[in-house]
Amino acid sequence: MAISSVSSDTSRGGRAATPLGAAVAAVRAGRKALEFVAHDTEDSYLANNERQLAIERLLIRFGEALKSIPNHTLTQIDANIAWAGPKGFRDIASHWYEEGLDHRLIWHALANDLPPMLDSLQRWIDNQQSDSAP
Repeated sequence: MAISSVSSDTSRGGRAATPLGAAVAAVRAGRKALEFVAHDTEDSYLANNERQLAIERLLIRFGEALKSIPNHTLTQIDANIAWAGPKGFRDIASHWYEEGLDHRLIWHALANDLPPMLDSLQRWIDNQQSDSAP
């Protein structure tokens, strides 16, 4: 499909219809980001522009998915996590047209902030799915 043929009439996924679907999408994007950098050091990550761009895109997806989960639900998932951070990153990264993002900060977030977020989301997903099982 050519870029010029994509329109609002073109069928293509989109936002999750439920908070559970959004959480699943967030975990999927976050885990893929961690998978991409699993064998990196900070230096190797900072030297790889293609990987940085891929991570930016995955973190945009992560933040966008979190935006589909109500704030009170995110607080219930884990009140100790600053959920506004990835949602704000999504906005900044999506609309950043100048010199680029600080990938040292992104590396820090990948190494320190993203894993506990994913763990909390996955626990919540597992609880939601077990509560709805027959």
